[in-house]
Amino acid sequence: MGKYYRKVDVDYDNLFGVNDIYSTDGRYYGVLLMGSMTDTDDSSYSWLALTFFAIGAIMQVLGLFKAKSLQHLLDSLLFDPLFILGQVLLLIIAFIYHRKAKIPRATSVVFDRKSGNVNFPAFGGNPELVIPFEEVEMYRGSLGFSLGRGMPVTSLIPKKYPKHGKRDCQYIVAFADSYDEACQSWTLLTEFMDKNKPIPFGLLQSVQDYLNKGHSTVWKGDKIGPYMENYPLDPEIKNTYKYVFHTDIDGEKNTRWMRLIMLLLPLVMTLSY
Repeated sequence: MGKYYRKVDVDYDNLFGVNDIYSTDGRYYGVLLMGSMTDTDDSSYSWLALTFFAIGAIMQVLGLFKAKSLQHLLDSLLFDPLFILGQVLLLIIAFIYHRKAKIPRATSVVFDRKSGNVNFPAFGGNPELVIPFEEVEMYRGSLGFSLGRGMPVTSLIPKKYPKHGKRDCQYIVAFADSYDEACQSWTLLTEFMDKNKPIPFGLLQSVQDYLNKGHSTVWKGDKIGPYMENYPLDPEIKNTYKYVFHTDIDGEKNTRWMRLIMLLLPLVMTLSY
């Protein structure tokens, strides 16, 4: 990590108007693990294989113009059966990874309000890890080694592996765009994980969204997007809550129409006389 690597703190003084509308269903709070998003890697592998194939093909075309005779051309390394076999294998590899890139895959770190635990999935060189929320810290830094410059990242660090977590970058998560936003969201998450307190207002819109959908924020396997297979809502959440957040958009629309009618009514009456 870069030089400027700061711990994300709880900050109740800077929480006004903070909302998280995507992450929690009332029991679970999921944070996407950035390194587990394999579709971008698969796409890059596909393009890399195609690049090497294209380099070989260009060399073969140039060889056609430079060859003194057909026999000289066939005897060159560029048309050796093993070289051609390598090109075929590159095309096969490019096709396989292209198909894999069509299905985005990722996993998440899951915070369980009911049990108070945080579940880190098995990823990279790290095994699956389930630890209490109190044993997890969050840091904001940069993915670089020169005075903190580089891509800004947010990392979840188990206290039992402080150096390991910072060095291998396994637990970089999609959480916030800045240090201040990370503090705000971490404060909401800290309140959420205290089951003796009500769910923070800033998370109620997300809870309502999952209540409307009828499934949990946690999914089976690692397929995401339209391929996700979410777990059902926790029965306790499903049976306890129904409406926790309502914007009354339809009511607001009706109120606007009534105001417009009341404004136009005197004009209509005047014209009728």
